[in-house]
Amino acid sequence: MPVFVPALAKWFRTHQGIANRATLISLGLSPATIKALVGSGELIVEHEGVYRSAAWPVDVSSRCAAFCAADDRVVVCCGGAAQLWQYRGCTDVGVHITTTASGRPITGSTVVHRCSVMPVGHVHHRPDGIRVTSPVRTVFDLAKHVDASTLESVIEQGLRRRQFDVPALYDVGRLLCRRGRDGASQFAQVLTSRLTWRRPVDSHPELDLLNELARRGVHLATQVAVTLLDGQVIHPDLGDPTCAFYIEVDDHEWHGGRLASTYDAQRDRQVRLIGGRVERVSTDEIASMSPLLIAQLVAAYHQHRSLAVRGA
Repeated sequence: MPVFVPALAKWFRTHQGIANRATLISLGLSPATIKALVGSGELIVEHEGVYRSAAWPVDVSSRCAAFCAADDRVVVCCGGAAQLWQYRGCTDVGVHITTTASGRPITGSTVVHRCSVMPVGHVHHRPDGIRVTSPVRTVFDLAKHVDASTLESVIEQGLRRRQFDVPALYDVGRLLCRRGRDGASQFAQVLTSRLTWRRPVDSHPELDLLNELARRGVHLATQVAVTLLDGQVIHPDLGDPTCAFYIEVDDHEWHGGRLASTYDAQRDRQVRLIGGRVERVSTDEIASMSPLLIAQLVAAYHQHRSLAVRGA
């Protein structure tokens, strides 16, 4: 017979469908009832003493909640943390856990890291019982699992969301970077190559285009403030305010409709009225990154810069 306990139903709803034995007993279930629910398939054993409601799907969040319910020393890190924070480009990194404890923590189908340094500020306690590395610590831990481009993109995403700032990135680097530590050199290289004053880019395609143009000698700033004739301030994705040359990166999901296209055209017209030039590039074009695209943008930049210099 199914057992309905209102407090248990509420717990499952707010804790990713996961509860450990101590929680079930505190909610009024006896050991015999727990055993019966397991036998009937209403509770599924995830780890020793940890159960998932059969009505709850298995996903990253429920897996992470189960690890944390099984061992209060465990913190979700690396790919699991990146997916919980919804960082782009990290779905292929596995769900890992970390602990500062000795002994043998639960493992299951995951990788266990042992670390000697895990400050309180590096752990975020979620209301659903999941302990996850903070955004800035997650970025550092990802450095050993992803390439430099993806790491740079995640850094930009975190800065854009204001989950951390550049000084915080340097602080975690000073604390954790040491010779021989996996990912430390890549973290340091990506961080130190970034101009500290640069505004964060809004997307990975913007970052790819920014870097490719820089390799061709065209160095643009991000999210440049431009004041139009009507007093409105806009922020083109990339640009050089010294010659009023700007690039907007258009995602077809956001810029494909008639309303969005009309707005973009009106805004570009206003930029031209103040002597500026806007080049629009789609994310699909950036994905292929054809030499022709880059050559055309470089030529457009130098042409407009030359006109601006003559006009001055």
